[in-house]
Amino acid sequence: MGVAFLLKGSILAVVLIVIAIGTIIFIERKWIHENVFRGKKRYAVAGYSFLAALMLVFLFLITSPSRDTSHIIKLVNGFLQNVTSGDYRGAYEQLSEVSKKAYTLNDFVNDHVENRIKVQNFRIDEVIFNEYDKRKAVAVVSSPFMLYGRETLNLEMIKEEKGWRVVFSRTLFHPHAPGQGNSKKKGGSITNFFKKLF
Repeated sequence: MGVAFLLKGSILAVVLIVIAIGTIIFIERKWIHENVFRGKKRYAVAGYSFLAALMLVFLFLITSPSRDTSHIIKLVNGFLQNVTSGDYRGAYEQLSEVSKKAYTLNDFVNDHVENRIKVQNFRIDEVIFNEYDKRKAVAVVSSPFMLYGRETLNLEMIKEEKGWRVVFSRTLFHPHAPGQGNSKKKGGSITNFFKKLF
């Protein structure tokens, strides 16, 4: 039952098949011992040990996506909780190495303070893994409130040597920064004058 809560869909079906095969082998162990291992104890020990190791490796590989999903959910929760509590240094430590090189801690903290980022009542809806590169994923986060100016926040994730990390850049605060394209409509000089006034 515990396995069922960790797995879903086809992965759960495969795990149940492995358990069924293991149960059949256990029930028919006397027949297998006499006909397959020819009554020799050392063959039986070696055979069962190999089979057990094979099944463990198989289960480890088949449940890898579920473990990665759990790690990502835990990381995103921790990251957003740190932002909510104002622990920006703690949140920054969960960024990827590439993100840290392009985005200094000082800028990260200043952007959060200046934009008055508050994260409340968020929910992680799903984790989507890149079809071609399993080291990349997107955590889809939603909230009844705005998240970095968005109704739904798609946080990019990357798996590094230290584990999963958040890919974060200033474009979350400044989507129209140079090199990111500019979707703002240009107004006339009178319109721009009134915008500056108000």
